[in-house]
Amino acid sequence: MTTRPGLGGSQRQPQRSLSANIVQRPPPNRTLSQQFSPSSPVRRTTGESFGDLPFEDDAALGRYGTLPRNGGSRLKLEISGDSRSPHLVESPKLSGNATPTSAWRLAPPPRGRPQLHFDVPSGSHLSPRVSEGGNVEAAIKPMPLPVRPVQHTRSVIEKARPVSVAKKDARPKPYVLDAPSIAPHYMRPGDDREKDEKSGVVDFFPWTGKHPEDQYTETAIRHGYYDKSQMSQNETGAGKTAISKGIKDRGSNLSILSTLFTTILEQRRSHGQIKTSSTFKPPPRVTVVDYKRELWLKDLANPTISLRRLSRSIPHGIRGKVLLDQSLSKSIPIDRAVWLAKCVGANELRAFRRKGAGGTIVMGGEAKWIRDFTICVEQFVESIVNSIGEKDFKGKINYAVRLATHFHAEHLLDREHYMEWLVISLENSPQVKLPIWLLVTQIYWKDLLRHRKYGRRLSTALMNHLAEIHTSPDSDILAPLSDRLKSLVKGILVSKPESFVSPKNWLKQRDILESILAEEDQRYSTVIESIERRNQQLSATNTRNGSSTRRTLIGLLDSTLSRSFPKGLAKRCWSLGEDKGILVQTILDWATSYHRPGIAKIYVGTRILRQWARYGVDITHSILEFLDSKACEIGFLEQEETGDEAIRKTWRDKYTLYHLISELARSDHFSVATYLQWLVSRGGLYTIQDVDKDGPCATRLLVELPTHNLNESVRILRMTLLRRVGFMVDDEGENIKEVEMSLSEALPGMPGNTDFHPKTKDYSAKYYVYEDSCHSNRSIKSEIGLWLRQKVKIQMQQPTIPPLDDWDDSPVRGGTSAITISDFNTIRQYLESSEDYSMLADILKIVTCSNEPEILASCADTLNLHIDIFSAIGALDDLFETLVGRLRALSEDASFPRVLLASMSDLAARIPEQANVAQQLALELNRSDRTAVDACSPVSDHMAGVIQNAEVDFVDEIEKILASGNSMDQATLERLFQRIISHLEACWSKSFEQYRSCAFLLTRLRTFSTQQYDILMTSWVSNYLQKDDRPFMMDVLGPLISWGCLALKDVATICALASGDTLSAKLRSNEMLQLLIVSQQNQNNAMTLEETYRLRIKQSQLQVEQPAEVLRILQRAFEEPVHFDAVSEENEFRNLIQRLAITETDLTTKTLIMPCLQATALESPQSQNVSTLVDKLLTADFSLSRPIRISVQKVLSLADDFTLPFCLLKLSSMLSTAESNSANSEGGVSSHVQAFDRAIEMAVATGNTTWTCIVPLLDISIAQHLRSRAETQFLSLFPSPKTTDGIINMPERVKQAENLLYIIEATAYSILMPPPNSTLSSEMVTTFNNTWQLISIVNIHNTELKEVMLHKWLPLLLSFATIHSSAFELNKAGNESRARTLLALAAIILELQALEPMAPVISAMIERAFDLGLQLVDLLPDDMRQQCIRGLRDTTSDPRIAYLFSIAPNPSGWLVLSQKEKAMGANGQVEEKEKLAQFPLKRWEMLGDPTPVIGVNDTSISLTLFGAGRG
Repeated sequence: MTTRPGLGGSQRQPQRSLSANIVQRPPPNRTLSQQFSPSSPVRRTTGESFGDLPFEDDAALGRYGTLPRNGGSRLKLEISGDSRSPHLVESPKLSGNATPTSAWRLAPPPRGRPQLHFDVPSGSHLSPRVSEGGNVEAAIKPMPLPVRPVQHTRSVIEKARPVSVAKKDARPKPYVLDAPSIAPHYMRPGDDREKDEKSGVVDFFPWTGKHPEDQYTETAIRHGYYDKSQMSQNETGAGKTAISKGIKDRGSNLSILSTLFTTILEQRRSHGQIKTSSTFKPPPRVTVVDYKRELWLKDLANPTISLRRLSRSIPHGIRGKVLLDQSLSKSIPIDRAVWLAKCVGANELRAFRRKGAGGTIVMGGEAKWIRDFTICVEQFVESIVNSIGEKDFKGKINYAVRLATHFHAEHLLDREHYMEWLVISLENSPQVKLPIWLLVTQIYWKDLLRHRKYGRRLSTALMNHLAEIHTSPDSDILAPLSDRLKSLVKGILVSKPESFVSPKNWLKQRDILESILAEEDQRYSTVIESIERRNQQLSATNTRNGSSTRRTLIGLLDSTLSRSFPKGLAKRCWSLGEDKGILVQTILDWATSYHRPGIAKIYVGTRILRQWARYGVDITHSILEFLDSKACEIGFLEQEETGDEAIRKTWRDKYTLYHLISELARSDHFSVATYLQWLVSRGGLYTIQDVDKDGPCATRLLVELPTHNLNESVRILRMTLLRRVGFMVDDEGENIKEVEMSLSEALPGMPGNTDFHPKTKDYSAKYYVYEDSCHSNRSIKSEIGLWLRQKVKIQMQQPTIPPLDDWDDSPVRGGTSAITISDFNTIRQYLESSEDYSMLADILKIVTCSNEPEILASCADTLNLHIDIFSAIGALDDLFETLVGRLRALSEDASFPRVLLASMSDLAARIPEQANVAQQLALELNRSDRTAVDACSPVSDHMAGVIQNAEVDFVDEIEKILASGNSMDQATLERLFQRIISHLEACWSKSFEQYRSCAFLLTRLRTFSTQQYDILMTSWVSNYLQKDDRPFMMDVLGPLISWGCLALKDVATICALASGDTLSAKLRSNEMLQLLIVSQQNQNNAMTLEETYRLRIKQSQLQVEQPAEVLRILQRAFEEPVHFDAVSEENEFRNLIQRLAITETDLTTKTLIMPCLQATALESPQSQNVSTLVDKLLTADFSLSRPIRISVQKVLSLADDFTLPFCLLKLSSMLSTAESNSANSEGGVSSHVQAFDRAIEMAVATGNTTWTCIVPLLDISIAQHLRSRAETQFLSLFPSPKTTDGIINMPERVKQAENLLYIIEATAYSILMPPPNSTLSSEMVTTFNNTWQLISIVNIHNTELKEVMLHKWLPLLLSFATIHSSAFELNKAGNESRARTLLALAAIILELQALEPMAPVISAMIERAFDLGLQLVDLLPDDMRQQCIRGLRDTTSDPRIAYLFSIAPNPSGWLVLSQKEKAMGANGQVEEKEKLAQFPLKRWEMLGDPTPVIGVNDTSISLTLFGAGRG
């Protein structure tokens, strides 16, 4: 190392400078005392300012902080600066001995070195400095001089450095010359200032013999060594002279500079651009022992170890499930675990390419490997989920979910398989694991909802879980889970309502959404209504002539004809529609129609209207509107020009209407005063015909309304209006008094006013009362009903007569009842004949406080017989509970009264809600009948000597035998049965009391063995029916049925199986019909009034519960017209056949109508009876004595919401008759179908669409014929691009197509499954393609045709395709047709979206076409769906198309490769054309740190493709 001499005549030559320090001289205007500081330390004042140059150590300071003196040197002060801080901007800090003057002395530059820029003070380096006197001086930044070797002292920092406690290494080390610590340092480019402070040392080169300064050359010896840059010969020194001349030219200076800099940048880019090919390859895998594999995995889990170090080699055997398990067990960071998976996957996938197989095989192998890895990830996550509840579950599931999410986000998995697994797991998840699967699934929520394939199933799975929780008994415990499910469902409703567009699933989801979500938040009601509308459009049964609101309401009302009034019926009917006026009109139509049987309909309508009055319906206004309409007229006759007989087209049961309004007026729901004002405003009454019985309903109602609750002014106005037309108002009061007097005479146990005596002659009081009740108006009936209720109330308030010697004052143990059974029967019979059941319900409520079991039993029988009426009134449950309470009270001190127990048991069995009570009552009744004196003794022990004793009373002895034990063997039961039956047969024409006693004994006997008893009874009834001289079935079997020892159903079955000649069979059938329907007491008085009443209960019960058996009885009864005509005139028969035709339409057709018509000739009595019965039902005119001529067209015109079942019966009878007559000729079956076709065509041509109500009720073969014929004609009407010559006849074709679509919609129920070899699907595809081509025409001459296609033909085609969505078979050909239809729909949707402006009609059409595509794509296989995606090409970016076909976005779709191709142009010159090709990313090779050494181009995607350059 060379040295240079120092400055200032110092005694010793200093070594070569270790730093660029400079000694500054003080200015000349300062004294010597100011230049040198005293030797003692000086205290720093507060205002003293020092330089900002910091000192790392004080190597130049003395013991007390002073600088050491050097011999005779001029320099008294040397400043040692810290050259390691290159960013100094102010002068260095002075020591205590240094004077300000010494800092201003400048030192000459070292020898052999030119003067540099920092050797001369610069004005920019001056900074103001405030002295003690306040003078401001400019400070210069000096560079400190090197310290002389003799003056070098140890740094303070080095002295303060703590001594290491570690043992000193005594081993020999090679000598290395270290740079002095005080030598100036500098920063190299790219070094970190904070981490590496000693980056470089200035002018310090230890001798190695290789430095140029260490080489002795002649030039170095002569001139010394100096650094001199090598300059080329062309370089003259600077570029100023080369470009200054051009820059000075004002016109071209900017362009020259631009060209210059552009050239420089181009050269820089060309020299710095990466041109080497990619050297990327994934880290290799090597086989290592298990120990090293574990060490490598631990290093991978350590984030401080770089991946480049680990990428030298990867242990073999880490793949698949092992990789995932090791990542979890070692807690490898997620990014490093994904890096390892990519390394393994990249090597695995490259192995397929190295095998040299074809491209298809390679792609298949890669896809299979990715699928297997996806399955491993799925199993890994599923195993963690199944370990719920174990230790560290939270950490494991967190790691597994995060790892799988990273794989999914980086597209390393088979996404379709993975999302399919997610949906299946959520669908099949139990409630215990459902929260976990919800959390997992929510991570991929957007991806799942982006596809139709998964979105629909996801919403269905959520709704199924929500429904399961909603119906679970632990719903309160699962409330948090339910709330979470609701939140997710709400999110889908808002973001993707298309997920709920699925008619089959919507039927199950609608009620839950409406009950749970819509009620909680009304904002979702609009969304639910929109989804409801879209699903209805996709339903094949949702046609314009389908189930309307009116028909749905009628169906709910018809359900009350065969069962009790259901709870919540009024609310369900109210929610059917928004137009409440139509609902009220329908209620009035139904309750007053002749086509609906019974009295219960009046009270059903009354109860519903009363309930709706609470909802705000003005009942009076609605009834007045109904009275003012044409629908209220009683009916008229119509004669057809085709020769049909006069038929009654409409008919209103005006008596039922008056009854309904009277019930509403009783409860003040109908205002009589408002009605009188309305009547006066219409002109009042004109003639006496206005108030006749057959007069208009609007005016006759004035006579029928009850008057008991009218005030005096309204009563006077009513009397004035009636007297004006000559109506005898005073006669009403006299009639009421006459009826009251007659009833008082008929009620001997209830004394009343006897001052009034009727003017009539001698007559039976009961006969007069009942005859008068049938012909009186509703006003008189209402008054009498109120009078009877008041009379019974007063009577029941009278004290009872206690028996002698009985001082018990409890109400239960009272004496005789205040009302006798005879008086109760009389009152009940009058109210039943006057049909005033509301008053009868009140009287039953009053009478139930009686102590007589017979009275209470009669009350129970009354409820049982009219159970539908009292249920409609709303009194059934209350009265039943009261009677049950009375039964318990009567049985406290004694056993249950059998008569009351039997009646209550029968009544409870008919109330579905009282099944448990019915079972208990049946057990009590059985126990009561089997009460034995000796509980442990069999009956056979007491039989000896009793049967042979003929002198004793028969009934008493048998009762003793039955009461002697609680068990009986088969032989004893047979002997007792035969003994009782023999005595019963002997009493047929002798003693009815003995006959009743035998019936009671049989009832007791049946309790010992029901099965054996029924066998014996069946045998006896069969023998009885075979006898020639037997009595009528009503006289013999009626009492037995009434007492319960013989079932009416068993009698019907025995009659059907009984043998005998034709005359005997006909006789049995008619007698069985009478036993089923006729309820009047016979002339021989074989049954009492109570027994007859119980027989009516048995008849009613069989009619309601056994419709098939009743129809078979009717079918056998049609063979004898004489007896049938007598029975068919009964009102009970009319109600029965109407109820069966309405509630059991199909059963009536198959069991009664079709067998009777097909088994006999057209003119036979049986066929005539059936045809007459059907005509009676259709016309509601039961006075017909023969069938009427009526055409098919007329039947279709009569079809409406009330006559639908009867029109079906008529058409079935007509078609069946035609079929039976033409059975022997060819084409007979098609002849009547063709006639039906012509009738429908005529109805369609005239615009009559009411026939569509009856078509769905026809036989399916007829519907299939009509539909296939209409389908062929419908598709042939559609225009095509080849046949668009003009649109002159286009409106006629559109109208014809609409009519044909009506037929197709009405017969859509016949589409069970596509027929084999059907061409309908291919024809639909052709029609869709033609429609798309016509819509896409933009020629101005075809604008009108395009409008017709958009607004007419396209809606028709979509409706047709919706109906026939099931026409595509689930085979290869059917799937191909389905796929082509979907492609055509997608093209139509794109064409409609391109229209400007977007009209609301077009938007609705787009939605409809999109929904149809959703329904079709749900059954499309995946392979066909992929073919559709490839066929769509560039249109997959459309959101609707992407959702429809479940198109997953390509993660590298944005990346294309630009290729330049040379081609010959049109002018003969070679032109370059740019071609863009898709560049697929290799996701498994997107690795960071793939190699241990960083290369220039070692990325998976070559940097040369991007024109990248070096930094």
